Amino acid sequence: MADAPQAVMFAVVSVNRQAIGGGMAPIFYAEDIAERDRIAMWLSRITNCIVHDLHDGSLALTVNAPAPKKSSSSSHQGG
Repeated sequence: MADAPQAVMFAVVSVNRQAIGGGMAPIFYAEDIAERDRIAMWLSRITNCIVHDLHDGSLALTVNAPAPKKSSSSSHQGG
């Protein structure tokens, strides 16, 4: 779908320091799964992001970037 907004990585919350390293998104490390889930829940509530389970002890949080605005190619000529 050409007009769909693009998902943008917002943050990563993980209990697995070996699974996630570097990148452009901030990484929040948690001591256990309960803390990981609590951090992700609060971030998602504050930012209205979507949480995705990566099944390696990590959660990826994404937001949808707005679709690019379409420019009007037709002009109105009066007479």
